[in-house]
Amino acid sequence: MPLQYNALETLQMDLDATFDCNGKVNVNDWQLSRGGLFYRREVDNAVFPQTDCPFSHVEVKLFDCVMPGAVAVMNLKHLINCMEMQLKILNRQERPVISGLSNNDNVNYFSLRRMICEFIVYFRAYMNSIKWDLGALEAVMPEISKDVDTLFDCVKHFLSMLHTIPDSTLHYAASNTGNKCNQPEFHLYHMHLELRWFFATLIHSRTIWYQYHIQLEEFENTAEIAINDLLYSALKIFERLALSWTVDLTQKTPYCCTCTRELWLMFQIFADSLGERQKTKMFWDLVNSCVDRVLSRNQSQAIFWHKSVDSSLPDCKNPELFCIWIIYHLSLLYGYSNDGVYLQSNSPRIRSNCEQVEKVLKAYVCKGGKDGERDELDVELKIIIPLLHDLIINWWQPRVPIISFLWDCFHKRLDQPFLLQTSGPWALSLEKKTPMDILKQINNRIYGKFEHSKESSYGMFLHLIGMFLKKYGTLDLKYWNQIKGRVYTKFSKNKVAEFSESGLYNFISLFITLAITADITNVCITMLDLLPSTHELNNEYNKKCNLIWKGKLACLLLFNERRLSLGSIAGHFTETINLISCRKDETSRSMMTNFVDVLNTILSGNEKMDLEEFNFIGGWIDRYLLECPKNRIAFLLEMLANVFEKCIVLQVSCNNSDGARKMLDALWCFVASRVRQLVFDPVLTGNNYKIISKLAVIFTLEAVREPATAKKYKHSAISLFQHFAASILVKDIRITQYYLTSILENEQAVQNLKKEITNFDTILIQAWIKCSIIDCENKESISILQNYIINLSEIKEIFVSDYDIYEFKNSDEPILIFIISLMKKQNILKSEQEKLQYNAKCKMYFKNLEKWAMLPITEETKDSEIAFWIYRCLGTLILCISPTLYIKNQPNDMLRTLINKIMLVPENSAQSYIKCLGKRIFSMIILGLEKLNVKSDILLQAMIRDIFDQYLPILIIEVNGGCSFKVSDTLLKCFKEAKSDFLRSIFETLMSNFYNISSDNVMHKHSNLITWLIKTLLKEGRKYPKYITEHIIQICSPNIFGCYMKVHDHHPHKLHTIDFINDVIKSPYYEEDKFIR
Repeated sequence: MPLQYNALETLQMDLDATFDCNGKVNVNDWQLSRGGLFYRREVDNAVFPQTDCPFSHVEVKLFDCVMPGAVAVMNLKHLINCMEMQLKILNRQERPVISGLSNNDNVNYFSLRRMICEFIVYFRAYMNSIKWDLGALEAVMPEISKDVDTLFDCVKHFLSMLHTIPDSTLHYAASNTGNKCNQPEFHLYHMHLELRWFFATLIHSRTIWYQYHIQLEEFENTAEIAINDLLYSALKIFERLALSWTVDLTQKTPYCCTCTRELWLMFQIFADSLGERQKTKMFWDLVNSCVDRVLSRNQSQAIFWHKSVDSSLPDCKNPELFCIWIIYHLSLLYGYSNDGVYLQSNSPRIRSNCEQVEKVLKAYVCKGGKDGERDELDVELKIIIPLLHDLIINWWQPRVPIISFLWDCFHKRLDQPFLLQTSGPWALSLEKKTPMDILKQINNRIYGKFEHSKESSYGMFLHLIGMFLKKYGTLDLKYWNQIKGRVYTKFSKNKVAEFSESGLYNFISLFITLAITADITNVCITMLDLLPSTHELNNEYNKKCNLIWKGKLACLLLFNERRLSLGSIAGHFTETINLISCRKDETSRSMMTNFVDVLNTILSGNEKMDLEEFNFIGGWIDRYLLECPKNRIAFLLEMLANVFEKCIVLQVSCNNSDGARKMLDALWCFVASRVRQLVFDPVLTGNNYKIISKLAVIFTLEAVREPATAKKYKHSAISLFQHFAASILVKDIRITQYYLTSILENEQAVQNLKKEITNFDTILIQAWIKCSIIDCENKESISILQNYIINLSEIKEIFVSDYDIYEFKNSDEPILIFIISLMKKQNILKSEQEKLQYNAKCKMYFKNLEKWAMLPITEETKDSEIAFWIYRCLGTLILCISPTLYIKNQPNDMLRTLINKIMLVPENSAQSYIKCLGKRIFSMIILGLEKLNVKSDILLQAMIRDIFDQYLPILIIEVNGGCSFKVSDTLLKCFKEAKSDFLRSIFETLMSNFYNISSDNVMHKHSNLITWLIKTLLKEGRKYPKYITEHIIQICSPNIFGCYMKVHDHHPHKLHTIDFINDVIKSPYYEEDKFIR
């Protein structure tokens, strides 16, 4: 023992050896007390006792008395009496002072503790100093042997009183002030701790003295009883813990204070050191003996300090949980080095206690853990698993049986929904979880920040098994093979088919966890084989079907994530995809949505296309576009466009990209035709015109680059370009617009297409005309087309002046300028040959106009801006270049067909709204027809008759309650601007067809309207040319008077005729012109 000089220069032995408490244990603070027994090298003193202490030359101070060290032992009886008296004083404090009552006891309890400890330390040191001196032993032992027994009995009696101490003393044994604490209960408890250590070391010393007579068993029994007492205090702490979902036993230690932890550590190092050197029981052996009694609740084999005092452990409310808890925290003490430095799991002292944990878990499983009969099974498992996780992952060597016993607690209960996560970011309903969510959640369990509080017990188990396989699965295949055997044998196809939705989810989570951390291919294929078929649907099976499909898709995602060939498992998907893509029920649509999302993840994430992704491009695309929600169309098309572009880049940059080549083949085979059809379906097109155009451009340009591939699937650059740029059936002109503007932005593409398509420029002109007429909103895109065609020589020739070109370029309505310029050009042509050629070119520009012009106009859009614009363009076209569109006596020429489409409504037709629009351009149509030789074309005359027949009732309408009529300006405009000969034919048509009387003396329904028209023309006087009055008198008078003669006396026409005569007479032209009179 260390020596020190007193003030009188005499050597005095330093015997100070007590614990120094730092209060409650902080699980994050592993620093031992610098004033405690460990740092006073108590463990070293016990394991390697000092044998050369010169007691003949030192003095010792025992119970405040200084005496020579060599003879103090001869006063052993007196010293024992002093110790016994001090212990009695401490024991009086078994019952704490009631709060509020004054305690006048001025006893220094720490001084009592210190004196007792000094005495024991002295006695142990003295005996160790003579243990190798047989002569000294033979001289001393007979003198003190009885006193030694008395000493031991006295200490054991005190130690046996631990169980009589109130629980409150144990719970509040800690103090941050350490030995300065003046609470007697504090010092009583710490005296118990200190004497247990000193007594055990004394017994060890005595074993050495009598090594030839007493076996080491006495020391083992003493150490075991001491550990048993420490377990007693741990049980008292455990009793007070509220075991619930939220409790974390890693944060709840079994130590009343830091001194208790320090004592455990000292016993641990002491027992293991002796075990290695003297083959005594190791620390875990001693602990396990006590734990077994807690586990079995059998105290018959318990060892007591005194047989008269029952020191057996009380029954534990949850012995298995307690045993794992105490083993866990004692295992953490192995993180200390022999020097007291905490090295965590890097400590060389670490010893596993796996067999005991397995024994505890086996008991747990047998007591209802396997069959789910325990009332709080999942609460218990949620508490146990984090403890075991830390031990088998971070502290001990790998062993599978612990995981096997835990698996036994789950595999029969997978159907129970409480195994699912109930809080945290992944606590979604199973319906809302996507395959990506499932895989991400499992990946996060293994590779992310795992939060025990937000997981179910089953989630914790999956985390444990995943981390175990991640760490050890590849180091030695035996661990994976053992786990695989335990798991696989619990499932069959029939059993999995019987699972509820919850059971299926738990099954999928388990297998994906195994796949991520062990053998992806084997586990995923096994899982895909075990999962039931999704081919048959019914109301009860729909949700399960959807979940099964998500599980399979999670496998697909995992294969992609680990860059494994998808071809090996494609067969598990293609048949289902082809089947559900044909169905119209919500479950199938949901399944297809999940598949498309997964496929997009796969295709967008792989830059090499080398995982055989082409297997998943098939006929389902065509069917899915018809059945999917409309908001999913763009998503699918965008995905296809992106993968198409990626494959082209791969093909161009590395010609040996087999995966890209096969993907391009699949896209040509299954997508090209569908994209062509999309332009005919306005419902599918909607707002998807940009992505449809993008795909169309990609296919077209790829057909130029690889004509052989396009031809293989019955496509070509020519057919594709004509289809998207010139098809009259394209329902959304924006497709053509964006298709062509995208191509024009690629100069090389334009040159390549011009080589393939001889009428490329003509198609561009036709497309610009079409876009300009039926889309007045996207002016930016139209301007790109316009900028292209204005540079064509054939277009430049149309404009007769530079000003016209300037106006065309800068006008907000360039199509109207273009039509007017066509008229101007036509007017200056002289030879008939030039006119014929020019007319042919114009007809080519406006080819199929009559077929596509009316496509945007419906009952719903009749009052829209686009409808008015289209009619304005068509009216301008007929007004300006009707001769170009006209062929004499040909009923189906472009002009007649167009007028029939835009003006004339067949009887009983649903397109009556056409008249509302036609009314706006009536004068343009009539004035356009004026330019033709109407008299020589019977068909043209009939058409004019039909136009007036349909439009007179809407151009001349009743006002003032039917008392009079108002003639619209658009009708009157015809009479203001038309020439005499044409107006003559108009009056003739009106009179011959609508101003007559039938055989039963009934006038035509339009005769009254024409009467008001004539009345208006006459009353307006000089606003109209004189020849109108002449035509009225010459052509209309006979019919008016003829009807007058035939109708009955009270017919309104009688009065109208008199009014007519008055109006003629009042006309300024009547008075001026003798010929008219």
